[in-house]
Amino acid sequence: MKQILRAIALSAGLIAGASAGTATAQDYPTDTIKFIIPYAPGGGTDAAAAVFSDRLSQLLGQPIVKENHPGSNSVIGTALLAEAKPDGHTLMVVTAAIANNPSLYANLPYDTDELVPVSILTSYPFVLGVRSDLPFNNMQELIDYAKANPGELTAGTSGRGSAAQLALGLLNETAGIEIREIPFKGAGESLNNVAGGFVDMVFSGYETVRPFAESGKMKFFAHTGTEPLGTEQIPPIAATVEGYEYLNWLALVAPPGTPTEITGKLNEALSQIFAEQEVKDRLASQNIQGVASTAEEAKTYLTQEMATSKAIIESIGLQPQ
Repeated sequence: MKQILRAIALSAGLIAGASAGTATAQDYPTDTIKFIIPYAPGGGTDAAAAVFSDRLSQLLGQPIVKENHPGSNSVIGTALLAEAKPDGHTLMVVTAAIANNPSLYANLPYDTDELVPVSILTSYPFVLGVRSDLPFNNMQELIDYAKANPGELTAGTSGRGSAAQLALGLLNETAGIEIREIPFKGAGESLNNVAGGFVDMVFSGYETVRPFAESGKMKFFAHTGTEPLGTEQIPPIAATVEGYEYLNWLALVAPPGTPTEITGKLNEALSQIFAEQEVKDRLASQNIQGVASTAEEAKTYLTQEMATSKAIIESIGLQPQ
């Protein structure tokens, strides 16, 4: 945790000044809006944020810039958000990891309950991308191989408590296998290491796996939802492992104390964006479901997901640190 706090202190200067304006909430926004992405560049969060951030900038009349602050399963980026001024000029796009962390860290440098969820943005299953040169061609063959060779297969994740780690842990538990986790700083590193032949597989968003599948370096093996996915009709893991399901999601979150006038303006703009056909089409091409919730609905959803994540974390044997 000391390392986390040091990293926050070093990064704080990058956030300072993001909210220099002192105008009232009714005038919002009056300056550049910063999106904290608490992961390394190149992952699914960057790709999904790109779908709506440009359009949101147009509707709000101010530029939106993204800053990647990876580390500790989004803890570093979230702590920076928690210290930002609650004027809507510093926001964060985060995955389900934000709901996992309270069950994984004994002393988080922020209070999750004090953060202000603005909206749930998207919900989507992970795709399981597997190296093309491995000696199996479907999920049942993968499981049979893993049972015959326990601990030999590896999967890249974004580290402790990441959504990818939970998806992997749930697979190991429900299928009765042992695939070793190889943690990286973000999904981009995991994908590159699978494509390079150093790691065997990765749970990630469809859009991030697709270029590697199209180049022949990976196969779309399965996904973590319950129905065939996309034009490729990628089969669900649940077709082979009964009861398996894990969905990732993205949310837009504001600092503690952000006024409802600001979250309301953001909600209104997001509702318009997600109703536009172009945005629907872009999300559909990535097999992502767009969600434009109210701030109240987002808060309720986060609370429910924290309880769900806690149950999964306990079931796969992760302990708070």
